Amino acid sequence: MKNLSYTQEYYLCAVNEKGDVPMMRSVEIHSSLFAGGILELLEHGFIRYEDNDEDVAVKNEFVAVAKPLDDEYSYLKPLYDVIASQKKVQKLKNLVLWEFKPKLYNEIQSAIGASLAHLNVADEMDSKGLFKNKTKFVPKPEVVASIIEKIRAEFLESGVITDETLCLTALLDRSKILGNYFSKVESENLKKRLGEVRGSEAYATVKAVMDVVSAGIAVS
Repeated sequence: MKNLSYTQEYYLCAVNEKGDVPMMRSVEIHSSLFAGGILELLEHGFIRYEDNDEDVAVKNEFVAVAKPLDDEYSYLKPLYDVIASQKKVQKLKNLVLWEFKPKLYNEIQSAIGASLAHLNVADEMDSKGLFKNKTKFVPKPEVVASIIEKIRAEFLESGVITDETLCLTALLDRSKILGNYFSKVESENLKKRLGEVRGSEAYATVKAVMDVVSAGIAVS
C-alpha cells in the first residue's frame, strides 16, 4: 500500500463507517481537513508564505501559489485552486473566512475520498439523497486500525515520533476524536506527549495553521 499523507489518514479516521462526517463534529473535522490541506501545500512547496507590500511587518500570514500542483497531490486541488484564483496575495485567515463554505469542504472531502478509493484503502459507494445521489467513500477498517496502531507505537510505546504522525495526531486532537480510538487514559497520555513536543518546529507549524483556520471559521 502506498504511503498515505497525514491529511488522507486523518480523513480515514474522521469519517464514520458509512463514509459520513459525524454531524456533532462537522465543523471541527472540516476545519482540520482544511488545515491539513494547507499544511501539505506549504510542506511540498505548492504554496508559500509571502510578505505583502501593504504590511511588510506581517510575516507568515499571506499565502500565494508557488508552483503548479503535481498530479500525485490532486486531492489538494480544491484548496490549491482557491489560492490560485486570487487576483492578489491574501491572508490565510481571510481565505478561510471567505471560502469556508459547504461547497468547498464538500469538494475537499470528495477529492480526498476519491484519492483513497483509487489507492484501494476506501470503498466508493453511491448514496441516494433527497435531491440527488451522493458519492461516499467508506474507509477500510483494517487500514484505519493500522493508522491507529502507528500512532500508538510512536506516541505511547516510546517510538520515534515522525513529523507526519505528529501532524495527524494534532489534527485528531483538535477535532476531538482521539477518544473514538483510544481509551480515556490513552487519550490523556497522547495529549501529554503532544505537550512534550510543543517546542518542535513541526508542531509549531501545525498549531499556527490550525489556529488561523479555527479563528477564521469562528467569525465566518
